[in-house]
Amino acid sequence: MENGVGTRHPKACLTCAKAKVRCFRETDGPCKRCRRLGKECGAQLPKTHRRERKSAPSGSDVAALEAKLDRMVAILAASEQNAREQLRSSPATKSLSTFEHNTAVPDEVEGQLLMEVFSKKMFPHFPFLMIPPHTTAEELRREKPFLYLNISMIACQNAPRQREIVDAVQEYVAEHIVIKGEHSLDLLQGLLLNVAWFVSVSRFPRICDHPTNVPKTEEPHQMFRSTTQLDTNVHLIVAQSFSLGLNQEMAYQKSLNYPLTYLKDTINEDHHSPVRTLEERRTYLGCYYLITMLSTCVKDMGPIIRFTRYTDECCNVLDQVAEYPTDASMVQLVRAMNVADRIHHTLYYTELYSSSVSSAPPPLGLSIRWLEAEIKQLKAHMPSDSPHSAILQLHHNTLDIHLYRVALSTDFSKSNYGDHPLMQLDLLFRCLEATTSFFQTILSLPPNLFPFFPFTITCQFGKAIVVLSQLSLYDHPGWDRAYVESIIDFDQTVDSMASKLEVELPHYEQALAQDPKSTELPEIFGRIKNRAQMIKKAHRRRKDALEQRSLSTTVAPLDYEFMMDSPFHLLFPFGEIPPMYGQYM
Repeated sequence: MENGVGTRHPKACLTCAKAKVRCFRETDGPCKRCRRLGKECGAQLPKTHRRERKSAPSGSDVAALEAKLDRMVAILAASEQNAREQLRSSPATKSLSTFEHNTAVPDEVEGQLLMEVFSKKMFPHFPFLMIPPHTTAEELRREKPFLYLNISMIACQNAPRQREIVDAVQEYVAEHIVIKGEHSLDLLQGLLLNVAWFVSVSRFPRICDHPTNVPKTEEPHQMFRSTTQLDTNVHLIVAQSFSLGLNQEMAYQKSLNYPLTYLKDTINEDHHSPVRTLEERRTYLGCYYLITMLSTCVKDMGPIIRFTRYTDECCNVLDQVAEYPTDASMVQLVRAMNVADRIHHTLYYTELYSSSVSSAPPPLGLSIRWLEAEIKQLKAHMPSDSPHSAILQLHHNTLDIHLYRVALSTDFSKSNYGDHPLMQLDLLFRCLEATTSFFQTILSLPPNLFPFFPFTITCQFGKAIVVLSQLSLYDHPGWDRAYVESIIDFDQTVDSMASKLEVELPHYEQALAQDPKSTELPEIFGRIKNRAQMIKKAHRRRKDALEQRSLSTTVAPLDYEFMMDSPFHLLFPFGEIPPMYGQYM
């Protein structure tokens, strides 16, 4: 073949070529098709074909290509502009615009004041969300709008204004989490604060609290902060934490679609090892601390979050780095909840011991001695110079109460206490010591902190007051109830807690008088006073019934565990929590 010219020899016969079918040539004679059909099988004449050489492009061709490229660039630019315009009008951008123009969202001046209240009064009780001191309200509002909303909500002491922010928070949750299914560190941190200060948010007047001589008006449209909402937010916290992968090392990220994760790792050429930030570790530890505390003092939430090797790693990293002075106290709070979880699953979570287990569980006395050693080791590592030592001591008292209150339970037979006949009485006495120490510790705190207590502290108070009532009413042949009252008086203890808030009441009344827009005191003052009266009244009724050795017709036939079954009926307004929280409160 020369100059691009070659000879082509067709393989098919002339008859098959005309029929446009495949030709099966034989060595001699006609092809298979022509022989079968009895047709003449003739060969095609050879033909020539020329492969033309491509000539160099001319100037006109180059100009045409450049013009075509220019048109394509113009089309892409127009498409990008249209996409941007659609993005501006999309629901996501509309949501951001709605947030920016929502009058319930505090502006920069109000937000800065509320951030200072949070930093000085509230953060020391929940040191898991560190906001750098140089961060302004405008920066936080722009970078973490949901966290900004929740800080404003819990720090606001103006009840009507606070309820406006509650609406904005609920709308944000509905749109970004429920509808759009978003997950981010901003959403998780905002939910943490929302649950941690659950009881600080003002509630609306209940129908039963409405004066009889005043006409009833339509109830506000805002949502009530009920314990059902608390359960929902707790599970949203867990879902956000797991979606972000904060509960495990970054090198091992679980996915709902393992094949896609495998393909993504194969395609991705960047094989560097990611590093978990200290902020992410604090946030994850805050999730564990908060949920475990609620499981210990409010209701058993099941194994939705557990202390793992990765949790211990986060504690060690923050303990060693100590980026902020509060990191050491934060780690101690987490480790205290780890011990609380062990106590619960050793002494109270009886489902662990199924009937299929051949060997019986160890004697109660041995388990308690082992757990006592765990608490002793934890107390030995408490920083002696910590500015939050009183809060840590409060948690240690709660651990002791949680451990020794097992002596009040009717589920254990006397043989479980060991061979020593005074074992149960010893546990009851230790429980009384721990309860007394708890109230001494909490009453030693400055009164100006009481209006800002998070739920993690108020629920410990609820647990302690329940145990104190049980100890005062416990009917045991060797237990002296008069001795309990000589050590710590129930009514006086409740009154002391209420008086701590009353000390601060004049400051808020003065601020209320100077603000023409505010007409209500923070709801916590009225609520705690009413609850204190309810608690003392309920305790007195049970005490009188016990002394009379028979229940009157006006007293419900409840045993000494009446407060353990539903203790927060006595702390919350009527109708805000379910009637039962379970056995192990």
